[in-house]
Amino acid sequence: MFRRGFCALLSALFISGCAIDVSTSSFVHQDTTITPIDTTQLHQRVNEDEAEVSITTVELTNAQGVALKGIAVSYPEPVVNIVFFGGNGMTISKSSGLMHRFGKIPANVLWVDYQGMGASQKTSSMRMANIKADALQVYDYGKSVFPSTLPTVVHGLSMGSIVASYVATVREVDGLVLDGAVNRITDVAQNMVPEWTRYFTYLSVSADLAMVDNADYIRNYQGPLLILAGREDELTPAAFGRELYDVSPSFNKEILVVPGARHAENMENDKVIPRYRDFINSFEQYPGY
Repeated sequence: MFRRGFCALLSALFISGCAIDVSTSSFVHQDTTITPIDTTQLHQRVNEDEAEVSITTVELTNAQGVALKGIAVSYPEPVVNIVFFGGNGMTISKSSGLMHRFGKIPANVLWVDYQGMGASQKTSSMRMANIKADALQVYDYGKSVFPSTLPTVVHGLSMGSIVASYVATVREVDGLVLDGAVNRITDVAQNMVPEWTRYFTYLSVSADLAMVDNADYIRNYQGPLLILAGREDELTPAAFGRELYDVSPSFNKEILVVPGARHAENMENDKVIPRYRDFINSFEQYPGY
C-alpha cells in the first residue's frame, strides 16, 4: 500500500546517496489518470459463493470541488455498517474483492477512493488535511444512507488506520478497527527503505507528515477498539499495533495478531471474521466509555 507511493523516493536515494525528502506530495500516491470503478473482483467472489449483494456507485463533491467516487455494498441481513478507509495507493478497482470479506460478517460497506487515486479526481497539491476533511464527509454520507438501527464502525487499513482514527476522534462512531495499523509516518517510511541502505540514509520528513502520530488520536478515543496485526507484516509490524493498544484508554479493546498474515492480508484469514463479529456484539455490553 505505502510502497507504491514511495517508489520515487527510493529512486532519489540512489541519486543522492544519503538523503530522502519525504513530503505529502511524494509520499501519498497519486495516479496519473482517473480509472473508472471496476468491481469485477468483487463480483467474482460473490459468484463463487453464490451470494447476494447490492452494489451502488457513489459520487461526492468535496470542499475543494473535487469529485470523489466509490461504492456502497450491502449484504442481506447486515449486523453493522462499515466505513472503510484503504491504504496508500489502494483503489476499489484493484482491491474490490476485499469487500466480500466484510460480507461474511455480514455488513453494509462504504468505500470511496481517496482524492487522486482510482476513480477520484485529484488536486494540484496533496495535503493530509484534505484527506482528513474528505474522510469526515465520507463518514457523514455513510451515516446518512445506511440504516441508523445498526452500529457504525470505521475500519482503516494501513494509511487508512490514521484516517479512521482521526474520524473516530471527531465523530461519534460505535467502533474503530485498525488493520495493519500505522503509528507514525516516519516509522513506516523508514521500514520502506532497503535494509542495506538504512545506515547511511537520512529521511527529511515534511512538517505535514512529521506531525502525524496515530497515538495522539488513539489517546483521545475511548470507544471499542479492535486492532488487527499481521504476524508476518514487515511494513506495519505488530509492534505498531501493540504501541497503539497500550496507549488506548478504551475499556473495550483487543489486539489480534493474525498468524501468517503479511501486509494487508489480515481480513483474508478465516479466524478474523468470527472475532470481528464478537467485537460488534460487544458494543452493547461494553461500549468502551
